[in-house]
Amino acid sequence: MLRKGKYILTILLSGTVFYACSPGGNNPGYEYMPEMVHSVAYDAHSENPVYPSGYTNQLPAEGAIAVGKYTYPLPNTPEGYERAATEIHNPFDFTADEISKDGKKLFLRYCAICHGEKGDGQGHLVEIDKFPPPPSYFSDDLMSKPEGQRYHTVMYGKGMMGSHASQLDHRERWLVLSYVKSLQDAHSGKSGNDSETAEVVTKN
Repeated sequence: MLRKGKYILTILLSGTVFYACSPGGNNPGYEYMPEMVHSVAYDAHSENPVYPSGYTNQLPAEGAIAVGKYTYPLPNTPEGYERAATEIHNPFDFTADEISKDGKKLFLRYCAICHGEKGDGQGHLVEIDKFPPPPSYFSDDLMSKPEGQRYHTVMYGKGMMGSHASQLDHRERWLVLSYVKSLQDAHSGKSGNDSETAEVVTKN
């Protein structure tokens, strides 16, 4: 009798499972864990009665800055360029290894084609007469250029050089500029705290 009851229970359970898996017409059948199929949250671009606008997507609050996003504070004007000399400074303390490896990699990728691998203004585009040579990094003017104005130039471009703000993020810009500075230090034989970096760059 007990065995017969087990058979009946098995048949009933099998029928229930079969029915649940066989929707038809307007009957969707029984859903297991429906929240995995039907989103509980409002989908992007969907209508939303919670907000006054009636939409799920909302504009950021005025003045909001995305996490990790750097907003350059100076305008692309002659006045902004002059202010950069005293108001913009490198906030990173890069190691010699970071400068000689990561900084150099970025420099070769984005800068060397015009400025040359050595920074002497004899890049590939100059060699094939596509552009006139840019000033050498070792000219008196660029050797003494404040770091803030260098950053401003990378942000907005200057002369024939276009902006590199879209190619390099905030940290990468300073890495490239630190590498350029190390090339200048190596060229001038500068001693002191930068000597280790200049030595590593020269060897690489």
